[in-house]
Amino acid sequence: MTIEFGVAQAIDAQAFGEPGNRTFRLRVIGSSDQLACLWVEKQQLQALDLALMQVLAQLNYEGEPPGGGVDFPEESQHEFRVGRMAIGFDPVDGTVILHTFELGDDDDEEPSLRVRLVKDQCAALDVRLKEIIASGRPVCRLCGASIDPGGHACVRSNGHSRLPIPEEDAEEES
Repeated sequence: MTIEFGVAQAIDAQAFGEPGNRTFRLRVIGSSDQLACLWVEKQQLQALDLALMQVLAQLNYEGEPPGGGVDFPEESQHEFRVGRMAIGFDPVDGTVILHTFELGDDDDEEPSLRVRLVKDQCAALDVRLKEIIASGRPVCRLCGASIDPGGHACVRSNGHSRLPIPEEDAEEES
């Protein structure tokens, strides 16, 4: 069963909790005022961010993403954990199509949600995703793994080097 949201009125991403122990979701208001809460993993947000950047670059988007937020209702009509996502572009109406599938969706019995986004919404979502991703734990420059507050035993150094979280000022100087 695919839930068709049409062209979104609004889309937003949120993160809850402390870095290293966060929960993420996308909220979407569809064309008929329906609300969906789509629970995702950070890696899915990173992949969506990358896909949106690529689509916007291919479309030569140069506009300034719209600012300001939308007041989302508290209760959603559709809520599920996303297992996989697909993104595409419809040249007929110039919208980006985001199709999300519920975790464990091996057949058509589980819900999926399809929503269309205009370029400005994609740009605003891209900015929001970058903010969420950047507010997480820093990443090790050697192995790419997240650095916990207690330090990091880097696999690239065979675990012999425990690297502390780099200071923000030190990053700016290098």
